[in-house]
Formats: sequence, C-alpha cells, structure tokens
Amino acid sequence: MKHAALKGFLAMVLCITLLGCADRQVVTPLLADEASAVAQQAAGELSPAGQGLSSWNDLAPAVNASLEYVASKDPEDIAVAQDDVAVTWAEVAQSLNRLRALLPRLDANPGLLAEQFRWLRLNGGAHFSGYYEAEVKASRKASGTFCHPLYRRPADLHTVMLGDFAPELIGMRLVYRIREGGGIVPYYSRSEIEEGVLKGQELAWLSSALDAYFLQIQGSGRLRFEDGTVLSALYDGDNGRPYRSLGRRMIDEGLIPADEISMQSIRAWLEAHPDRQDEMLNYNPRYVFFRLRNEPLVGAIGRPLTPYVTLAVDRTTFPLGGALVYRTTLPRQHEDGSRAEPRPVTGIGLAQDTGGAIKYRRIDLFCGSGDKAAYEAGHLNTAGDVWLLLAR
Repeated sequence: MKHAALKGFLAMVLCITLLGCADRQVVTPLLADEASAVAQQAAGELSPAGQGLSSWNDLAPAVNASLEYVASKDPEDIAVAQDDVAVTWAEVAQSLNRLRALLPRLDANPGLLAEQFRWLRLNGGAHFSGYYEAEVKASRKASGTFCHPLYRRPADLHTVMLGDFAPELIGMRLVYRIREGGGIVPYYSRSEIEEGVLKGQELAWLSSALDAYFLQIQGSGRLRFEDGTVLSALYDGDNGRPYRSLGRRMIDEGLIPADEISMQSIRAWLEAHPDRQDEMLNYNPRYVFFRLRNEPLVGAIGRPLTPYVTLAVDRTTFPLGGALVYRTTLPRQHEDGSRAEPRPVTGIGLAQDTGGAIKYRRIDLFCGSGDKAAYEAGHLNTAGDVWLLLAR
C-alpha cells in the first residue's frame, strides 16, 4: 500500500475515533482528587508484608524499573489525558523519584504518602483480576503429542499508535496487515490463525490447546522443553482483535454459576466438553504472539514483573510506569482445596503492564508463580479501589 493511501486511511480512522470520543468520555473512568482523610486512612492500611515484602525498601528495584521506562519518554509529552486531568511524563518521573526517596521512612510512617502526594481516585472504583507465571510442557517440533502451536510475531503484522497523531488517543492503536493487491485490513482472527494461515511461523508446540489458550490469556509464561530447557515465552504483540471474555459468555449461558467462575472452572468445563472446545475458544478472536528468551518475564515496560506490585492497566486510564495505591481482597484456599475467606490487601503498586482484556476500570494484579499464585490469579474477580499518586 502506498504511503499516501495509508496516511489517508489513518486520517479517516482518527476522524471516526475522535467523533466517538464524546460517547467514550461518558464511560471512561475519570481521576479525581481524593479527600485527605480518605488518603490518610488508606495510607495507614499499607503493609509491606501484605505484598510479600519485608520492608518498603524492598520496593526500590521495582520503582527503579518504572523510572528506567519513564526516562525513555519526552518529559513534556502527555502520559495520560482525561477530561480535566492531563499528566506529563515529567510528573510521573517526579512522583516515582519522590516515592523512591520516601521508601526508607515508610515503614515507620506510611502516612507520608498522604502528606506528600496528591491521590487521584479512580471514580467508581476498579475491578480486579489476576495473572501469574504459568509453566507448561513444550516441544520445538510438532508430534502426535505436541500438536498445538504457539506462533512468533508475523512479519506482515503492523501496528500504528494513534496517540502519536492526537493526544486524545494516547494508548490506542491500529493493528492491520496489507492484503494482496493493496489496502489494509484487520489482522487474522483466532479462528483463521487456528485454521493454519500462519503455517511455518510456529515458535513452539504444546500438548494442549487449552495450555496455548491460557498462556495467551496470561500474556506470558515459561516453556519447559523435553530436554529440560526452560525458556520464557514473552508477549510479542497480538492481532488487534477485541478481547471477548469466555467466562462472561459461560455465565450468560448458564454453563458456570457466576460465583464459581474462575480460570480453573473454565478449564474444567472445556476439558469436560471437548466437542465445544474450538467453538468456545474461537469466541475470543484476540490472539497473542510470543518470543522465546532466557530471561525473566517482563511487562509492557520491558522490565521484570514483581508479585503483588506489578499492575496491568489500561494506559488510557493510568500512565504506564506510574505509582499507584490499590485496595482489594485476594482469594485464599484451605489445605483441603476449599475456598477460605479472602484476605484484604492495601498495597503500593506500579503500572508496569497492559493486557488485551484490561480496559477502563479493569486492573490485573501479577500474583507471581506456583500453585498459590495460580489459585489467586485464577479466582481473583472482585471490586476494589485504585489511586494514582502524584507528587505535591
């Protein structure tokens, strides 16, 4: 496709999207200054132990990771813009530097966060879900056992960040391919990819279609190959199709009660109904591509994830890399596997990741690795509060 044609198409997309912004602003969560008393109360609830930290000083590496990411941005550029709130990258950096300087004093006086930061509340609250570092068996070659592919990022997949054209569209993007004969079209859907349109671009092979699907939902994970090698499968783009919640469909169709929905219950239902597996998985047209690396899992900022600190956010709601405070409850289970009372947690979080399903008020908490993390991430589905911290 010629450059002029692409430029014209982008202009049309921008026009249509901007016309839709008036409607979008009605539902987009807005950030508003929190009352001092509420901020002080929330700050008083903070406990590093609730996030698996021995001290707030342990948060320093994660804060430094956010600072490294923010340092790559033009300080004067807008990091996030809403109705009456516009935050520059300079303000994000200043807030992170302030937080890092306060860490040695927070154990004794967490109220400093209420004194030295503006707390911008996410109006209407947040809805929390979770993700974790999954590990699945894999092979470098297809076989009768390993017959479900993971794909590398295709060469014909193109992405344009619309925020480069208009501040109102920061965080929004257009994903496309150039069809034969010219013209751009949406990238292939999940069902088209599963039918083999990307044959020859396989990265690894898994023994289960459900392993492949849930690895895509998590956005990253670890592959254990037959020779014992373990590599990280890192997010390397997606097909740009809208994410559709399989859990929501199952609730709506009465397949799983709403109070029992979880990653585990969804998987169990799919395993019990193999005749409907393809239909149900293809209901979500979003498809994720990976790259293999011998390094830790990283988020959208390109830095390692920190359990109970890293939050996946909608970058049109919060600035990526930004300092947050969150309050929610985490699922727990008894030793016999039955559900226990959830534990409340108020923590300092960092907006270090994104996700296809993470829109508006949705927040995804990284829960770490292992069985406990899998349970928490699979069952976390509850309301909570989130505040963006901006240095005074």
